[in-house]
Amino acid sequence: MSLLLQGGLVVTQDAGRRVLPADVLVEGDRIAAVGESLASADEIIDCRGCAVLPGLINAHQHVANTLLRGIADDVPLEEMLARSFPLDAKFTRRDVQLGALLGCVEMIRSGTTSFQDLFYWEDEVARAVRESGMRGFLSWVTLDESYTTQHGNPVRNAEAFVTKHKGDSLVTPGVGVQGVYAASEETFRAAREVADRHGVRMHIHLSETRKEVYDHVAKTGQRPAEWLEGIGFLHDRLNVAHGVWLTLNEVRLLARRGVSVAHCPVSNMKLASGGVAPVPEMLQAGVAVALGTDSALSNNTADLFAEMKTASLLHKAMRWDAGVLPAQRTLDLVTIDAARALGVSSTLGSIEVGKRADLAVVSLRRPHTTPFYPANVISHLVYSSRGSDVQATIVDGRVLMAGGVLRTVDEGTVIERAQETAKELLGA
Repeated sequence: MSLLLQGGLVVTQDAGRRVLPADVLVEGDRIAAVGESLASADEIIDCRGCAVLPGLINAHQHVANTLLRGIADDVPLEEMLARSFPLDAKFTRRDVQLGALLGCVEMIRSGTTSFQDLFYWEDEVARAVRESGMRGFLSWVTLDESYTTQHGNPVRNAEAFVTKHKGDSLVTPGVGVQGVYAASEETFRAAREVADRHGVRMHIHLSETRKEVYDHVAKTGQRPAEWLEGIGFLHDRLNVAHGVWLTLNEVRLLARRGVSVAHCPVSNMKLASGGVAPVPEMLQAGVAVALGTDSALSNNTADLFAEMKTASLLHKAMRWDAGVLPAQRTLDLVTIDAARALGVSSTLGSIEVGKRADLAVVSLRRPHTTPFYPANVISHLVYSSRGSDVQATIVDGRVLMAGGVLRTVDEGTVIERAQETAKELLGA
């Protein structure tokens, strides 16, 4: 099966960050050619007046929590968790699968082709990934049994999940840890041992709030990143979410160990976590940084276009420097740098021959993106575009959405079922 994206402005995100008026030819699941006036194909998508991008990568999600959207707004993290835990405990496998499917539909509509998730019952999230056609980097969360609503031992659950899904084309399984506030040294070591034995990546929350850091210092005498280094947990297959309360020494420590970071500015701002993650310092130190929306509990949407704009403006405002985190660098955080953060930059994150055909087509023919031309398209994508501008989303050469119509799932049915399920959970 071949696919031709014809007549668009191709934002390659290659090493030269070239923007080209060109066609993109897809053969099977790979990009076969990028150039002018390419041959015909089994399917042609007219991309005139559009930017053709690498599919966006959301580096931190709890996608099943889409069902809990709006239940804990305008409260800090601790109260948000207190409100969500009783509902989370009521989740069935069906609820997790449906919440994940709803989140996948939302992400497909806004040009996201891959996401990294941290949750339990990730096998149900995997079902949603396959049904929707997205790509999921799914980490089964582990924590001490005294803190969890999971059935059985979380570490053994994580290993069973990894064993079941290794080698899947769309699902990349991993091992997660909730964070230092919910997992002992024993749990961290056990989770790491499973990940090492299976050669998979890990994902955790780290230094999200000042309370988390100060409580850990009071308990252990060390900040969380320092403590994790002391127990041998930091390594180059680890991606940490948030990193708001990292010191410069901790940033350098993460860089030395090859740890990557998922920056979640909207979630951190909405929960009033205080402070701003030291992203410019991370980038300067060589840390691979990506953007994540976090869940619908703390962000309400999964629109990476909104996340890009917020990230760039937040750091400009905090540093009194309009040149900090410019548009091109910000776009990198959801494409090629995100792929690097997840260890897949050889296959994802840019439009280059031989890479997987994960692509998004974004209309530039909107009042808020007019006029457009190659010199301003990157700025438009970061500062002007919206998720609703996405016209087509493609994963592994398969068209998941085109012309604003989803092809893989019945969107109306998903929305109707999610609304009914949410009412049942809330007793509304």
